[in-house]
Amino acid sequence: MADPSVALQEAVFARLTAEVSCPIYDGAPMNADMPYVSIDREVSLNVSPISGRRREQRLLYLSVWSDAMGQAEVKGINAEVIAALDERPLPLSVGRAVSVRVIQSDAQRDADGVTYQGSITVRVITTH
Repeated sequence: MADPSVALQEAVFARLTAEVSCPIYDGAPMNADMPYVSIDREVSLNVSPISGRRREQRLLYLSVWSDAMGQAEVKGINAEVIAALDERPLPLSVGRAVSVRVIQSDAQRDADGVTYQGSITVRVITTH
């Protein structure tokens, strides 16, 4: 069976687009209006048992960007992303998402001193 990585990204993008109040990007344009969420990175770890279906633990890294004063907007969008993904079934067109769990989120001022960034790490266990 094909690797579910692309199917997972498509499902996360669709869910966030439907449930989060700002644009979602996989590679935001340089001049994108803020706020927005960016799907930044995926790390896949092979956690397959000795025999049986192939299983991976995937860590998805999402960023929230805001140019609003203070952290409130970033924290609000972080909460929307968490509500959209944490412990909710996520149907895939290839493979199966066995578990979807947000394991970390934060908000901080960017190095430019103006922009605020949120980051969210989602752990997804897939089988195929």
